[in-house]
Amino acid sequence: MKNVKRIAAIVLACMSIVGVSGCGKKDKPIILPNIERAKNVILMIGDGMGQDHIRAGEVYNEGKLTMQKFPYSTMVETRSFNAEITDSAAAATAMATGVRTNNGYVGLDPVTAEPLETIVDIAASLGKRTGIITTDELTGATPMGFAGHSTSREYANELIQSAVSSNVNLFISNKYSGEVNLTKGGYKKIDDPTMISESTEEKLCGVYTIMARANPMQLSDSICALDGIVAEALDYLAQDEDGFFLMTEGALIDKRSHSNYFELMISELMAFDNAVKAVLNWAKDRDDTVVIVTSDHETGGLELSNKIKKDNMFNQTSLAVGDFYRWGSTNHTAEDVYCFINGANIDFSQYSFGSKDRIKNSDIFQIMKTLMGA
Repeated sequence: MKNVKRIAAIVLACMSIVGVSGCGKKDKPIILPNIERAKNVILMIGDGMGQDHIRAGEVYNEGKLTMQKFPYSTMVETRSFNAEITDSAAAATAMATGVRTNNGYVGLDPVTAEPLETIVDIAASLGKRTGIITTDELTGATPMGFAGHSTSREYANELIQSAVSSNVNLFISNKYSGEVNLTKGGYKKIDDPTMISESTEEKLCGVYTIMARANPMQLSDSICALDGIVAEALDYLAQDEDGFFLMTEGALIDKRSHSNYFELMISELMAFDNAVKAVLNWAKDRDDTVVIVTSDHETGGLELSNKIKKDNMFNQTSLAVGDFYRWGSTNHTAEDVYCFINGANIDFSQYSFGSKDRIKNSDIFQIMKTLMGA
């Protein structure tokens, strides 16, 4: 609760017309101590967040984003088993299981269609609590990649049934009318998000309006910002003495990019980066936590010109001719994405292929598994 109030005060002071600005001051980066074994592993996925999405955020922020200040980074190839351009289901499955699968498949082997063991299963086998947070619907492809199994990302009922029997302790989503299935499966629904951190229930679920430009002070009205939700979730998950695994998805970066809505994409990107900052603020005095920030794929084929600056990036008159940015697509692309790591000095060369600075999306699973000592 204290964390949420503190974050709320900071965020409220930093609000601008399209998200959260840099507040006029450059914070020192929080660099976590390097560890070989992690009690807590936090994976944060900016859905659709490509290289120029991050660059656009940097321009808007007038300085590097929190994720860009992480001490270790590499590029990630995002293809699926059966296509050069992945969808979110296959990409999430690769990161969650270490196996590249077919587009549309969730948590299944691409050949046998058998369920795959996930990083959530591994964390649970080590006695850890596990959590999934998304600004999408709970049955969205990315969250279900870590908790569900199906031959189609569209089979919502099948996905939620498998999620109910998963090893996830905490489910939080932006909207999902089927949370009754979770409550029937033993999950306690918590209506007030400020009470998440204080709960002693083994299984929790919550459905809130998570808005990039929401006033975090409205948390009691179930309208909240992602960073406040994440802070609450971390305190809840950390009650387990064996640690935890948490996956947090900023889903609407992707949706705004599909629509080629640049201003709202920036708003969602900044909200996601604020959540990254909240995670680091929570972990800064610890020596047992690793934070990984990446994307499942790039969306929209976004390209920025060297002319773009904060004071002209939303100039609609010039944007008509693409002076400052242009969208090349309304779909996913095959562009590599970033992976940033804080808290462990990862030797990417043992995973790299084609380039010492490039890994596969499935390698993220191997990195997390190794950090957990599994």
